Order: sequence, then structure tokens, then C-alpha cells
Amino acid sequence: MIPYTLERRADTGVSNSTLGIWLFLASEVMLFGALFSSYTLLRVSAGDAWPTGRTMLSLPLGTLNTVVLLAMSLAAWRSRRLALPAAARSVLLSSGLAVVFLAVKAIEYRSELARGFVPSMSTFLAMYFTLTGLHALHVICGLVANAWAIAGRAGDAMTLSRIRLLSLYWAFVDVVWMIIFVLLYLS
Repeated sequence: MIPYTLERRADTGVSNSTLGIWLFLASEVMLFGALFSSYTLLRVSAGDAWPTGRTMLSLPLGTLNTVVLLAMSLAAWRSRRLALPAAARSVLLSSGLAVVFLAVKAIEYRSELARGFVPSMSTFLAMYFTLTGLHALHVICGLVANAWAIAGRAGDAMTLSRIRLLSLYWAFVDVVWMIIFVLLYLS
């Protein structure tokens, strides 16, 4: 059994939990990397027939979600330097902003579906719903992880360790959204 410890291991220089989150994020990079590669190959092969996100998607809602997600990640990252209970409040703030992100995304989906923009309409929309849907799922999972980190009775040092690890996850989620925003909304 591998212990969940806060001490750095001599062989890796990091704690087991830090190594675990980096390995998990590496697998997520491969997942989204494959999807971004697929998007790029499909777009290049379609040539001028590829629709633009500027005509199909709501740039104002996408921009609002970008600002909300950046603020959420900043709150999560800020929690790294705080002691409890201020760190927990910062995580709660980031969770609230993540919920706002999901609400705006739901409004955007509703608008697109009402206009008949469904995944089967085009490859662009299929990629859009796949990428943004998977990203939204990661935001939901991050909310669950935030609740786990601050609601558990792990002790102050363990709770702060969990909060620090989650800030890495939220930074990853933010980077993924920025790539999605550039590829889909600004294309």
C-alpha cells in the first residue's frame, strides 16, 4: 500500500500526492491533446468549407465564460498561499465561479440548440459539443473535488495539501478552456 503522505520522497523529490496529480494531469493532456489534434486535422482537411465559430457561437458568452474561469482559477491559485479557514473561503469562491461558468455554458447550449445547432449538423458542432461538454464535465468534477477538499476532516495540513493540488487541476482546466476559446470562438 502506498501511503498518502505530505513528506517529499527521496526518489522523486515530491510527495506521493503531488506526483499523483502530475501523472493524472499528464493523462488529461493526452486526452485533450488527442481531441485538439482531431479538431485541427478535420479543420485543415475541410478547407474553406469549415464554418467559423464567430458566425455560429456566441462570442460574448464565450468571452464572459473566459473571464469567469480566469477569476475562478485565480481564486483557486490564491488559496495556495492562505491558511485555513481563509483558504477554504477562497476555494468556496472558486466553486461559486465554477457554478457561474456552468450556468453561462448552459445558457449558451440552450441558445444554440434552440437555433437548431446540434452535433449532427456539422463536424464543427460535433467537435464543439464534444470539447466544451468534456470541459464542462471537468469543471463539475473539480467542484466535487473542491467539496471533498474542504469538507473532509483530514486535518489542517492535509486539507491545505489538497487545496494546493486542486489549484494545479484548476490551472489545467483554465488552460484547456483558453485553447478551446481560441480554436472555436475566435476561428
